[in-house]
Amino acid sequence: MATNRMFPITSNCNTQKKWVGECLQATSNEVSMLWHQRYGHLNFKGLKIFHDKKMVMGLSELKGDNIVCTYCLNGKQTRSPIPKQSNWRADNILKLVHSDLCVPISPTSNSGKRHSISLQDFKAMVEESGKSIKCLRTDRGGEYVSGEFSAYCNEHGIKRQLKNPYTPYQNGVVERRTKTMMNMVRAMLSAKNMPKTLWPEAVNWTFYILNRCPTLAIKDMSP
Repeated sequence: MATNRMFPITSNCNTQKKWVGECLQATSNEVSMLWHQRYGHLNFKGLKIFHDKKMVMGLSELKGDNIVCTYCLNGKQTRSPIPKQSNWRADNILKLVHSDLCVPISPTSNSGKRHSISLQDFKAMVEESGKSIKCLRTDRGGEYVSGEFSAYCNEHGIKRQLKNPYTPYQNGVVERRTKTMMNMVRAMLSAKNMPKTLWPEAVNWTFYILNRCPTLAIKDMSP
């Protein structure tokens, strides 16, 4: 830039012609960013539509392909889509058990209960399998990371898998089962106009039903 704030522009002109006419247009990133901010950080694709269809007077051609708006990066962050299915399934009974504690449930039951725990295995008939739990996947709630429970797992050779905070999809199997369970509980209590304090009985009945419903792990069979 010169001292008078002028920018030299080098152009390859065809000097063989007597008259040479050229039209030069320069659009700086600052101008593009200014229009981007004027329209509330609208994406540059939308601004390009304004320009191409001449919907905005005075809007020059913008070049937003290589422009990165740090404010958009901070304000428009989104999580990656949560997978609906697990990438890996256990191939043996109790090889991987999922657990989740649903708390607190309101209202408190007639017997003073406010908690419900879910244990999800990929195979059925666990009671008479004769096998022990190999791995337990849970969140980092205090009920799972306490010293007493950790010592119990170490004593019985149970490997622990703790999901990261604010990532329920890492334990999506039992999270989905808990959601299904609570939906069924609310529907049954509502259908029979039963008091909500009977939710523990509804939970027990719900799991009794779910344990006999078809699953993806066992095709064309009821556990």
